[in-house]
Amino acid sequence: MKRTLIILGLITSYFLFSSTSCNDEPFTQIKAVESRIFNEIKSYRLASGTDSTFVHQYVMVREAQYYSIQMASGEQPVDLSGIQEHWDNIHDKIGGTNAHTLVQATQTENAEQIVDYWREVPATDSILLDDYTQCGVGVEYGSDGTVYVTVLMMLIE
Repeated sequence: MKRTLIILGLITSYFLFSSTSCNDEPFTQIKAVESRIFNEIKSYRLASGTDSTFVHQYVMVREAQYYSIQMASGEQPVDLSGIQEHWDNIHDKIGGTNAHTLVQATQTENAEQIVDYWREVPATDSILLDDYTQCGVGVEYGSDGTVYVTVLMMLIE
């Protein structure tokens, strides 16, 4: 009887402490440059008087990273022609409205310069200041040193 209890305890411990998960989503790691770009956008929004409820959203970061990888590999041009698939994934997982995307290929990692590029164009400047609560920034590096940046922003009420 004692032996049975020990075996049962070991089996129970194995199942309790083994690393199993119901979540099949990969872990999203935010690069330092992605965080700096997000913080630069958030600071600009705050300085312009927009609502401070604006967060870096992990599902959106993952999709922004994927799109930047596609641009860096040449699978996608540096435009929005293939972004809808990524927005569909985001909307399926977390919903949201008022979705906008900004992309850029640049030679700098400087977050202020990256955001200033969009601020200098009235059409993209107004996108930065629109009504959003969620943001995802993805950055990938091309083999030639080009920095591919994707910023996804949307509203979740």
